[in-house]
Amino acid sequence: MRQSVAPSLVLTFAFLIGSVHFAASQDSSMGGMSMAANTLFIAQLDAKQVVGGSASSATGTGAFMLDKKRMMQYRLTYQGLDTPAKSIALYNFGKGRNGQAIKVLCGPGAEPCPPGNAATISGSFERGDSRAIDNALVGEFDSARVYVEIVGGNDKPQIRGQLEHNGAMVMVADYTVNLAPLPGIDSKGNGTAVVSETYLPGGKTSVFYAATVAGTAGAPTNASLGAAPTAPERAFTPQSALPQLKLNLSRDRQTGGSLSGGYLVETAAPKAVLASRALRENNGQSGLVIATSGFPKGELYGVLVPVK
Repeated sequence: MRQSVAPSLVLTFAFLIGSVHFAASQDSSMGGMSMAANTLFIAQLDAKQVVGGSASSATGTGAFMLDKKRMMQYRLTYQGLDTPAKSIALYNFGKGRNGQAIKVLCGPGAEPCPPGNAATISGSFERGDSRAIDNALVGEFDSARVYVEIVGGNDKPQIRGQLEHNGAMVMVADYTVNLAPLPGIDSKGNGTAVVSETYLPGGKTSVFYAATVAGTAGAPTNASLGAAPTAPERAFTPQSALPQLKLNLSRDRQTGGSLSGGYLVETAAPKAVLASRALRENNGQSGLVIATSGFPKGELYGVLVPVK
């Protein structure tokens, strides 16, 4: 497991397991649809989902992906924990109830969790601690009956999030983003983001996005799609800003935080903000820019990676 530590708490994750959906390549008006071999699961962590309640203001975003050989890869960013994480694990149950641990990502029985109240962890595994990733467990992932939970140093759960995928019975394109400081920016920030586009009848596209950043020089304020070839093109641009953005910041509001949103656009509209269009118009090189109060023109950047 690779660990990148940051001084506030953020969690982002999205990649996981096997239902049938569609992902976009880049050779049609909607990005070119082909059946995906991997399925992306997104987790948005907060205190409201903890059974019995939690007073934490921490948040997280995660991406978990299981390939056709049932190898699971994950990346998770969290920020704003009240105490450093003692354990981070996947559990098997639906919303509102606690379940049995499937896999400890860090903590007792695995590598220690990062010190500090914010970090990004990533890794992969082929089986859980107590059971294989068999057809029954795949079904549990598919039914959103798996969650990730972070337990603090006081042995109390701080934040939790169910793993959910875009199960729409239409064409879908999912993207993951590993966020790091822009060139020339003095930042120790990092983060995880996901973008999901659902192509609806009648020429419309529904877009969902989520991100968590940790260790940034300021709280997140905005996000936009940006071209990748050179540093100037990676700056935050209002015309490419993601609409309907909602911020979820930690108590101190000084560093780190989560953002998410969703919107509906005409797919063919000239100014529609779409990841598939940005990739197509920039020869497959485009990404996500996160602006913060410390760097209003952009602090973090990551390339849009299609889930195929």
